[in-house]
Amino acid sequence: MTTFDLIVIGSGPGGYIAAIRGAQLGLNTAIVEKDAVLGGTCLHRGCVPAKTWLETAHRFEQTRQAADYGIGGVDPNSLKPDLSAILRRKGRILLKNSRGIEFLMKKNRVTILKGFGQLLGGGRVRVDEEIYDAKKIILATGSIPKDLPGLEADGQRVINSDHILDISKAPERLIILGAGAIGVEFASVFSRLGSKVTLVEFMDQLLPLEDRAVGEELAKIFTKAYKIDVRLKTKITSVERHPDKVVCSLEGDKSGVIEGDCLLVAVGRAPVTTGVGLENTKAVAERGVVNVDEFMQTSEPGLYAIGDIVKTPMLAHVASDEGIVAAEHAAMELGVNVAPHAIDYDRVPGCTYCDPEVGSVGLTERSAIEKGFEVQTGAFPFMPLAKANIMGEPHGFIKVVADARTKKILGIHIIGPKATELVASSVAILAGQLTVDALIQTMYPHPTLNEAFPEAARAVYGRALNC
Repeated sequence: MTTFDLIVIGSGPGGYIAAIRGAQLGLNTAIVEKDAVLGGTCLHRGCVPAKTWLETAHRFEQTRQAADYGIGGVDPNSLKPDLSAILRRKGRILLKNSRGIEFLMKKNRVTILKGFGQLLGGGRVRVDEEIYDAKKIILATGSIPKDLPGLEADGQRVINSDHILDISKAPERLIILGAGAIGVEFASVFSRLGSKVTLVEFMDQLLPLEDRAVGEELAKIFTKAYKIDVRLKTKITSVERHPDKVVCSLEGDKSGVIEGDCLLVAVGRAPVTTGVGLENTKAVAERGVVNVDEFMQTSEPGLYAIGDIVKTPMLAHVASDEGIVAAEHAAMELGVNVAPHAIDYDRVPGCTYCDPEVGSVGLTERSAIEKGFEVQTGAFPFMPLAKANIMGEPHGFIKVVADARTKKILGIHIIGPKATELVASSVAILAGQLTVDALIQTMYPHPTLNEAFPEAARAVYGRALNC
């Protein structure tokens, strides 16, 4: 029986990063993957393919506006999205990145075990018909789209986020249930590609986990700029599936009956822990979510769990950091001189790649109040900034949430151009524990979108300079 120091089950952004870190620390490491290619959900059915669709939609819209930039010869009415070309480009990108991960495995001498990995307990892992011993194991099996009773995906009329990534014809009428990150991203894509989109959300704002001001601004832009039919505080109670359409009955603030070519159910994701052998271990799972400590250890000695199967934000960058923590802790226990760090989940950046983009880190205004802070806020719009106008995207704002007593910045929330890039500056601001005054005194180059940061800080005191 072959023995490894570390076996990682799952090759997504948590798993493959964990395997590389373990190998870097001198551990004899193997990675298990049931799919034919490495990369997991994020690369093949999540983050990366979704963003290829978003980039296409963004460029499609920009091309239609070419005349505004002095580019002639483009008839906006003649432009049509070519979904087969979109899918081919997506496939090339996924293949390139998957081969990149395979190269990293070879470079770091990580053994690739193809097949379904199952825990047998006592440090043993079955991969199809073979059994391996491991001194340490990291479980990183990811997640799948959630189904709702009565709204189970069939891949034709009721679809999930896996199905829509490979759709070959843009629906004329698309109904989306759920206005979290997945729902608003695909609403953004297909509304710009010409679909009539209806977005249904049970909560009272788009992106319910984001600051309320961000959700309200996104709803305004979706409604006015993209003609999306936004229905908040509304739920779908039943769906009739027909050969050529779906008919949805709605209850709530915007009730009624609506028809679409298909219904995208985007109500979150569920951890993949069924069938992986947790019952053969002492690890504790609640509703499929594995309990872990700050170093990602389960109750089973030598077994770690990371990523979408634990109770932390379901984000690729979170999974990667958790993979590093788990690999370093495993190596430390095997005698390697390394000091793993526990993750500060209060500073996890969130990104939503709709148009306009959304980026955030830290506490929302509501959550800060709930935690007992006396809150001061300031927001600054992108509209006055030269860079935003040059880009043709003068919409949205940066909002700062601060402690009124200490002036320490508690959270930063962005909606607007390049928000998912600007949020990196926000992470640095919170990591540096900057105050409102320190941010005001920070110099940013001109003309850039970053100039909005000190202006938003000044707005906390009601004295922004550029508006």
